[in-house]
This record gives sequence, structure tokens and C-alpha cells, in this order.
Amino acid sequence: MNIEQILHNEAFKEFGTGALIGFTLGYTFKKLFKVFVFLLGLYLITLIYLNNQGIVEIQWDNLESWVNYVFEGFRNFARNITAPVASLGGFAVGFTAGLKFG
Repeated sequence: MNIEQILHNEAFKEFGTGALIGFTLGYTFKKLFKVFVFLLGLYLITLIYLNNQGIVEIQWDNLESWVNYVFEGFRNFARNITAPVASLGGFAVGFTAGLKFG
């Protein structure tokens, strides 16, 4: 089997497409997650400051359940966006590379 046959093989094309999609999503998720965590941290710091000043009262149990709900929503979004990918092996390689090099 020569290189031409390998490059025109359908499995190779699916793997490459999956890897490209995976890299793009991994890179994007990493960048979006950094922004999300920064904004969430800023929000929580603001709430804690306002709580210390006596302006607001934080119900910690409700805040914890809200944060868990938000992270579960993000996890479900990530799971649903990756479900229709044809080549899961290529996607996994690309996604890992996107997270590492993003």
C-alpha cells in the first residue's frame, strides 16, 4: 500500500476530519472555559465582598447548587456537541491537541 492509497482511503479522511473538528473544538473550549472561570470567579469575589460589607446576604447552599447546575450544563453541552462526530479516534486526538496547544 503506497502513500496515495492511504491518503485516498475513506478511514483516513474520516480520521483527519475528526481530528480537525476535535482540535478546533478543544482549542475553543479551552479559551471559552478560561473566560467562563474568570467571570465566575469575578462574580463570586464580588458577592463575597458585598457579603462582607453587609450589603447582601449569601445563601451558600443555594449558591453551591447554582454553581453545580452551571457546570453540569457545560458538561452536557460538551457531551452533546461531540456526539455526532464520525471518527471518535481522530476527534479524541485532535481535541487533546487543541486543549494542550490552545
